[in-house]
Amino acid sequence: IAASSHLHLAFIFAYLIALVGVGVYKTRSVQGSDDFMVAGRTLPWYILVGSLLATWIGSGSLFSGAGLGYRNGPAGLWSSGGAWLGILLVFFIARRIRNFGKVTIPDIFQARYGSLAAFLAMLTTVVAYLTIVSYQFRGGGKVLEIITDGQISMQVGIIITAVFAIAYTVLAGMFSVVYTDVVNGVLMTIGTLAALAYMVYQVGGVDEVVHAAQAAGNWSLWGHWADERSGSSSGPVLALSYFVPTMLLLLGDANMYQRIFSARNGGAARKAVFFWVLGVVVLESAVSFLGLTGAVATGQQLLPDVAGQARDAVLAGGGSPAEALDAFKNGTESIIPTIALHGLPLLLGLLLVGTMMAIIVSTADSFLLIPATNLTRDVYQRLVPQATERSILLVSRVLVLVLGAVAYLLVSQFKTILDAAFTAYNIYGASITPALLAAFLWKRATATGALLSILGGAGVTILWTWGHGWLGDLFDPRTFGPFFSEPTFPAALTSVAALILGSLLTPPPAEAVWRQFFEEA
Repeated sequence: IAASSHLHLAFIFAYLIALVGVGVYKTRSVQGSDDFMVAGRTLPWYILVGSLLATWIGSGSLFSGAGLGYRNGPAGLWSSGGAWLGILLVFFIARRIRNFGKVTIPDIFQARYGSLAAFLAMLTTVVAYLTIVSYQFRGGGKVLEIITDGQISMQVGIIITAVFAIAYTVLAGMFSVVYTDVVNGVLMTIGTLAALAYMVYQVGGVDEVVHAAQAAGNWSLWGHWADERSGSSSGPVLALSYFVPTMLLLLGDANMYQRIFSARNGGAARKAVFFWVLGVVVLESAVSFLGLTGAVATGQQLLPDVAGQARDAVLAGGGSPAEALDAFKNGTESIIPTIALHGLPLLLGLLLVGTMMAIIVSTADSFLLIPATNLTRDVYQRLVPQATERSILLVSRVLVLVLGAVAYLLVSQFKTILDAAFTAYNIYGASITPALLAAFLWKRATATGALLSILGGAGVTILWTWGHGWLGDLFDPRTFGPFFSEPTFPAALTSVAALILGSLLTPPPAEAVWRQFFEEA
């Protein structure tokens, strides 16, 4: 390993060890399950902003967001833009969410729609969130593999990332997560913006980036979205099919709700959401433009052409065009680690390396804590209502360990981080978000409507994603035309239609059921 790589690796491990140290220190603050799950409901708005930002900006942004910027230019932001709209919508109900005062999404479903809906919400959350944790582990493995020039294999890097993220979460739960998230949020912002400024300067300034992007067809509304999937012919439909799941995931994101529940009061929750959207717009735009600038630098031979080499190797080995496309996309997802190692001065490279691990670990621990909390609250505590605080804490920590191991086993199930993110976003967004928003926005929503919405959204997502492999041409996405060529639209439309029809065809809920969801004060 080169001397500079030794320094990058040492910086990464120092950072990870420091995180675990924070977790050890914060264990003193954990006196009960509320402390572990929602930080005792004591968090001020400025702490929440850092935590919300660090949680949402994960390896999906770092790798797939940068890769989309590399391949599509500003049009890659269609994937991120769904979250921006989602956060704006959440701003208007943040006070209601905090005043409701629960701990998990299934808590909300239990109070509004009953036990069966709560169980399905819990099950969907666990599956989707463990998928998200799995690609954080993969992202950490990719960083370590690139930084060490393959001396640490991706598989070993995945294990290292998983061990640190799991250990960090086990120690103090939400208390350890939120306070280091503030540091992570600052590190992300400084590291990403500094790297972007330096790389833009290196390639010849903003005008050169724009000129090179225009020449490559990467400076238009839809970029090269039509080329993102082999066989896909509609750039706008494909771009929107990423925009919508991101928006739906954000609107129903259990991490966001759990942090809002952790707020000191409703006003703090609303203020945090306002500043959160500003931070997300700035950071995700910076990551995307860093990917685009990396593509320009690659064209100028300032960076090694990792993506092109990967594509050419597949074709030379007799691989199909679809396999070559996957290899190229996977290569573009490595652009930020490549910039850190080959494009920046040592100190800036170390800062960007720290940023990458901050992004990955802060998201992995948050998305790991959610399913552990769900299973503790919505399974263990319901089965053992007399459980002591000590036993609840022990079960929570054991579940973090077990679920972390399950997430590790899921790593190999997806070709790229973008594929994993897209699948998880669709399953969760189409299944949970319509009924969840209806709990706070539509007094007429009923338990039957919620159940049909969850089952319809999940069922259609599964059929559109994997059905053609089970039932031949009957569920081939091309059969339904461009608008239905991806699972996003049929799944979301089915979920919303099922919620509305199921609710209107059944008796309205009692006022006592819905009134608690509409408290502003």
